[in-house]
Amino acid sequence: MNNGRQELFVNSAKAPQKCGAFAFRCSIIDMPHSLVGAMHPARLASYETEWRRGLVEASTLVTDSAVVSLYVWQVALSSAWYETLAYVEAVVRNSVDMALRDWNMSRGKTENWLDDAAQPLSSLVKLSAKNAQYRAEQASIRRHPVHPRYKAPISLDDKVSQLDFGNIVHLFPLTVPEKNDKRSSGFNKHENLWIHGISKGFPNLGEETLVAWEGQYPVDLPREVKEGYAVGYALERLRRLRNRISHHEQTFEVEHLRRLEDASLLLDAVSPGAAQDLEKLDRVRRTLMMRPRP
Repeated sequence: MNNGRQELFVNSAKAPQKCGAFAFRCSIIDMPHSLVGAMHPARLASYETEWRRGLVEASTLVTDSAVVSLYVWQVALSSAWYETLAYVEAVVRNSVDMALRDWNMSRGKTENWLDDAAQPLSSLVKLSAKNAQYRAEQASIRRHPVHPRYKAPISLDDKVSQLDFGNIVHLFPLTVPEKNDKRSSGFNKHENLWIHGISKGFPNLGEETLVAWEGQYPVDLPREVKEGYAVGYALERLRRLRNRISHHEQTFEVEHLRRLEDASLLLDAVSPGAAQDLEKLDRVRRTLMMRPRP
């Protein structure tokens, strides 16, 4: 890109046919050349490489306009994914929260599964609970005097809302133990938590869902934990995508349609209606169709 220099794009080559954040149809004058051109060349290099991959003639010049259009499209795609993942994260967090409140009380504890957790949950959430408490305290301090909960005691709801996607995902079974046969129950902590607690938060999870996820989670699993690993792996895939987006990284290698399927299947396992509503609101598919190409 301009021999590695950060400067105003002045390339006068014809702009790609499709560009821009939403319609992706604009002239070279409309594209944010100065905005994207102010970024480090290393950030833009992968966009130039990606555009070149689609060229028929490898020797064809990759114009600044092409790189700008692809970058603007990627930002729009990331924005669309943020919306979709925001719904998925909120629904899954609530479903897990409700399931663990019931499970914790069934073990003779209070509903506060973060600070008064029964085993095996207590050892799994110790650090998460501490961090959630701190963040909830900071959020309380920052509340404006007109806030309806100004100076209100910190509740379990406050702390659960401070759990990030990773905190929730890591409650699920993700690593198949090598020596489960030596455990009294035959299952490890995460597996037991799924069987007796978290699974209740996914009442509509069935064989059709497992078939849809076939090949995307470990094989030869005991029947009792197969669904837990399937859900956990789907959530982990979405967590990794979320991290890429959060760091403003390109997602050229992401299987976007399969990740959308992950999101839909997860919500369907909680509430089919929620999955249907998400499909109506989703902008990822529309944005994918508007990708600028050589």
